[in-house]
Amino acid sequence: MTTRSKAPAKVSRNPKGAELKKWRYEDLTWPEVNEAVRLGRIPVLPVGTMEQHGPHLPVKMDAWTANSVAVEAARRSPGRLLVMPPVSYGYTTHVMDFPGSITIHHETFIRYVVDIVKSLAYHGFSRIIVLNGHGSNMPPLDLACRRANIETQAQVALASWWGLTAADPNFAKKWRESEFPGGCAHACEAETSLALHLDADMVEMEKAVHEDVSYNKRKSRFQWVDLWGAGPVMNTSWTSEYTDSGICGRPDLATPEKGKMLFEESVKNLVAFGDEFYSTPAMVRKDHHGTKPLSSLPG
Repeated sequence: MTTRSKAPAKVSRNPKGAELKKWRYEDLTWPEVNEAVRLGRIPVLPVGTMEQHGPHLPVKMDAWTANSVAVEAARRSPGRLLVMPPVSYGYTTHVMDFPGSITIHHETFIRYVVDIVKSLAYHGFSRIIVLNGHGSNMPPLDLACRRANIETQAQVALASWWGLTAADPNFAKKWRESEFPGGCAHACEAETSLALHLDADMVEMEKAVHEDVSYNKRKSRFQWVDLWGAGPVMNTSWTSEYTDSGICGRPDLATPEKGKMLFEESVKNLVAFGDEFYSTPAMVRKDHHGTKPLSSLPG
């Protein structure tokens, strides 16, 4: 197993990346992959899932939103970001009581993402971004990115599209009308607004209903959930235990204007983080053992 025992080899970075105009990873030839590595390009891997989103939104929501944000960010930042083909299936076992949801076993999912990211590191990409669109992907994706950071000399960053909007603590005040927490939990004001912005024909607003997660309705001090925060105690079980429609929140408050604001903020901040990540010095591992370890790392 390779560890980050020394800094990655330095690349000849071109701030404008003028030599390579392509921004979709799959459009590169192998010599252009070498050029992308030399220029310090940052691959962005969108990850979603196929999951029910109530009676008004398509099951593609989480893959659709993550990929749309990643594609637009790469298009706006062609000298910095390279958008990868998306991982469209994720970990969503708890939603399988609702038809249409497709789940991947968490161990399979983790290993799949690790293999993609380690392949990029093997070819020389020293910085990689994983952009998530599905809340329950975050725990396995965190483990996948941690593994890649430990097992390669690359630096792998993980974000969700909604998390990127929190870079400005005042941004929510500009668009959100639903109660926090709960109004933006799933198939909600935020996701429905984003779908209306991306393609209103995919949204059946007449079927959107307001439904709160059961422990949000209890006003517990310990258990509550929202895309932008969760209570100090987690109890993730079957989605059908706490919602009948598959909706958690206030899709009835959604508008395409809010969706545009969310989309633009997420794209803008992904581009900005790409610039920051590009300039971040490589981290160097330091082994503080007094004697040489007698075995390889466990796991």
